[in-house]
Amino acid sequence: MGVTNPLRSHGSIHNVGVFYYTIKNLPPAFNSCFANVHLLALCYSHDLSVHGFEPVLNAFVTEMKELSTAGMTGEFPVFGTTTVYCSLCQVTCDNLALNKMFGFIESFSCSYFCTVCYASSEQIQVWYREEQFQRRTVDQYNKDIAGLQTAKQSRIHCRGVKSSCKLNEIDGFHVVDNWSLDVMHIVLEGIVSVELGCILHGLCEDTGLTLERINSAINLLWGKITVDKTHKPAEISRLQEPGHSIVPSMKAVQYWALLKYLPLAIGCDVPCDNRHWEFLLHLSLLVDLIFAPRFTHGMVLYLAEIIAEHLSLFVALYSNENIRLRPKHHLLVHLPTVVLKSGPLIGMSCMRYELKNSFFKRSAHIVCNFTNICRTLAYRHQQHALHSLLSNSHMRNVVSASGHALLSANSVAFCDVLISSFGIAPTDMIAVADRMSVATVQYKKGHFMMLCRDESGDPVFGKIIQFVSVSGDGKWLVVVERVQTTAFIVEFHAFDVVFVEPATVSVCHVHEFADHRPLYCHKMFGQNTTRHLLRLPCHIF
Repeated sequence: MGVTNPLRSHGSIHNVGVFYYTIKNLPPAFNSCFANVHLLALCYSHDLSVHGFEPVLNAFVTEMKELSTAGMTGEFPVFGTTTVYCSLCQVTCDNLALNKMFGFIESFSCSYFCTVCYASSEQIQVWYREEQFQRRTVDQYNKDIAGLQTAKQSRIHCRGVKSSCKLNEIDGFHVVDNWSLDVMHIVLEGIVSVELGCILHGLCEDTGLTLERINSAINLLWGKITVDKTHKPAEISRLQEPGHSIVPSMKAVQYWALLKYLPLAIGCDVPCDNRHWEFLLHLSLLVDLIFAPRFTHGMVLYLAEIIAEHLSLFVALYSNENIRLRPKHHLLVHLPTVVLKSGPLIGMSCMRYELKNSFFKRSAHIVCNFTNICRTLAYRHQQHALHSLLSNSHMRNVVSASGHALLSANSVAFCDVLISSFGIAPTDMIAVADRMSVATVQYKKGHFMMLCRDESGDPVFGKIIQFVSVSGDGKWLVVVERVQTTAFIVEFHAFDVVFVEPATVSVCHVHEFADHRPLYCHKMFGQNTTRHLLRLPCHIF
């Protein structure tokens, strides 16, 4: 993490390495809250380069040994007086830091770079399924360590292993059984950035689409969009040859937003049977599955097939002497097993930790004293953690509405629904609002929500028309108008919905939705009709 302006001289001197931890017993919805991402250690990145991870890991391993054997006894809100034992479940970070911490080689241009299997640089170009690779095991790892110790001094590594990891001393954890891969760095900042560059370059060559037209369409879409406003992609300045990322580089959420809304932005300008466009839609399907909040066993098997098909399509379209599958492409083949071992991939993404870095960056800019910035930031964080605990900001269940007004029930269009659902009189006073927030999620009038799925499996959507409180105790409900889903439009990777008459209105709590994220309804005007297209953020069931 850079705590100073990187454009100024000596900015890298104050770069800081940050270690966080979360409690995996909590659901991902709670662990995504800043207050539930706890600080473990802060140190200068230069010290990590000189002394390695051992000084930090030694203190951590000592504490984990005590917590896993002796535990901690206390009075807990749910369990009462009891002893709680803790252990290390998984470690997640970007690929370079993970290999360095675990004692594996830090070069991804040679063989044995993977911490899960013994993949070579040539095998990953032709093998697209996990069962084709030899998986690392504890026994094989011990043989590699023994071979490294008995080999000559000139030998740097043995099948990718450079040294033993201190974390292996924690009971129940081993680096080869760390079933955790960071999809933020692997997929969003790695694969998506490269493949979008290949796709856009190919579309401009095949269809006559220009970079100016792409930027104009994106700007036009973000002028109308009602969600992800802060995730607007940067203006693309240059399209490099296939195999390189888009210029300029963007944040992970910007790459994700660009992939989600690019079919809606330029879909009308591209033939639906174009090979590059079909590959873009396949990439959208793959990313939707990877970031799904829940999985079934069938979905995991389907994900493995989609990954193998996607890698083969990339090789068929773009592979040549200069363009080859990258190591991050290979890591995709392990994602289905990671899901089976550790759960949804979104729960182990580094995105929540990268976002929490903003607190330390702001604090460093305010302090402007770098004598011992790590100690200062740690102290500031402890103060902030205490404030979060006292204010219950770690619960993520605080609902608030802004700009509400008091009206009689018979003055709103959905009066009959309120009377039948809550038994209130037409003359009773209710509170209505056009905006509502739950934790950090903002909902507005006009947003769409995914309510559920029907018997055929199609998603059921609803348009938010008001927020209402009928009990006077501050509990806010959402009034939605249901729309009918007609079809999934493949060329836009979005669902087509229509409004029906008479309108079906229902009142529900925000936690009753199939997904908590609001959706943007994109209007696409034709000669005689207007399409309403809804793009889901990921695969939801």
